[in-house]
Amino acid sequence: MPSYNYLSVHAHFYQPPREDPFTGLIPDEAGAEPFKNWNERIFANCYLPNLKLGNFSKLSFNIGPTLANWMEKVHPEALSEIVKADRENVIRYGVGNAIAQGYHHTILPLANRRDKQTQVCWGIHEFERIFKRKPQGFWLPETAVDMETLEVLAENGIEFTILAPWQADEKDIDPRKAYRVVLKDHQSIKVFFYHSGLSSRISFDPSATVNADQFIRNFVKPEFSAMNENQWLLMASDGELYGHHQTFRDKFLSYMLNGSAASQNVEYSFPALQLQKQQVFPLIKIRNETSWSCHHGVQRWRGVCGCTPNGEWKKHLREALEKLQIEIDKAFVEVCSGLLRDPWQARDRYIEVISGERKFPDWIQEQASIPLNEQQVNVLKNIFLSELDSQRMFASCAWFFEDLNRIEPRNSINYGAHASWLVRQAIGKDISTGILSELERSRSWQANVTAADFFRQAMNRCDTSLD
Repeated sequence: MPSYNYLSVHAHFYQPPREDPFTGLIPDEAGAEPFKNWNERIFANCYLPNLKLGNFSKLSFNIGPTLANWMEKVHPEALSEIVKADRENVIRYGVGNAIAQGYHHTILPLANRRDKQTQVCWGIHEFERIFKRKPQGFWLPETAVDMETLEVLAENGIEFTILAPWQADEKDIDPRKAYRVVLKDHQSIKVFFYHSGLSSRISFDPSATVNADQFIRNFVKPEFSAMNENQWLLMASDGELYGHHQTFRDKFLSYMLNGSAASQNVEYSFPALQLQKQQVFPLIKIRNETSWSCHHGVQRWRGVCGCTPNGEWKKHLREALEKLQIEIDKAFVEVCSGLLRDPWQARDRYIEVISGERKFPDWIQEQASIPLNEQQVNVLKNIFLSELDSQRMFASCAWFFEDLNRIEPRNSINYGAHASWLVRQAIGKDISTGILSELERSRSWQANVTAADFFRQAMNRCDTSLD
């Protein structure tokens, strides 16, 4: 059998939900000039150039559903070409190079099992709707993982995911092979651990990516073992790195994948294709509550850690929104009880309405255990919309950066306020009073403002909309 050296570059493409919950539109965003919002700016700097260069056909990649949904509405021709690139690989190899992702980029180890299921279910549904096939792989937001998350993936038919090497529960991980994690109930899932050194170089070392020929010769080829004939390496990074975060990095990627690597006997590949080649998968255990972008586990998204100074506000914001979510879920069960056959299963299927495939009045009648009148349908519509907002408010970006006074935390607070307002419309109860004191404690260290200030402003907008 001929020897091979294969290189896979995984790009994680994602943008958070930016739609105003009151209008459904993305408002003009400061800093995105000369474009109206960051989605448009990054599309022009990254997604479109990489598409024109043909990179999507040779990358391993995921496109977050909130980004794919926006692109489907605003740049459908571009999304169609990205899907076509994956389809051509399916035709050629029997497997594609695109993988699915959790719907709202929620840090899944911090979510309860029911929310894990919904985020995975919605992400898989959108992948199948857009790419017209079932996903083999699944990108975990921030690669944040625990055993329960892997169990939910396996239960939903996912074969593999990608993690950082330090997320394995042992040292000296070999990045030239995939591993298998044994789960309960005789299930298991494959895990690819990306190469830490190469991924860091392609992400954070501009001098290393000036010349693609030198990158392959000096950094990639020495990582292949001369004693092993069949091996591959995986690099992983944010997809926005290629052209947005780093100018000209899209061109470097194109040259590396379309000439430089092959000229040095290194072929491109992607994880699903490697699963066809590897016969034996060593067993591995993973470290719970770990991620690729926080070396303190998942602390970056729930409190103070060295990744972002002055993060005291994060704990209070998360705890307030978690308390709010409990109340939203209680209201959801209260409204659905006696009307729907299985409220939580209906929530998982609600993605059919979110995606625009189904109209809510017809869809909800199919979920009902009794015929619903118009008033009941309207109440249910509000309560399902509140569940959508409760999922939106946990997008990871709200806690990623250093301060509360940014668009990402404010968006999450807006979604929480809008969910509270929808619950009030549905059952006549204000569920927000119990969280205001916690929101007051979530304070910007750069500006004289608290999460409670943002929450009250959003609630006022809701009330004004009724005038």
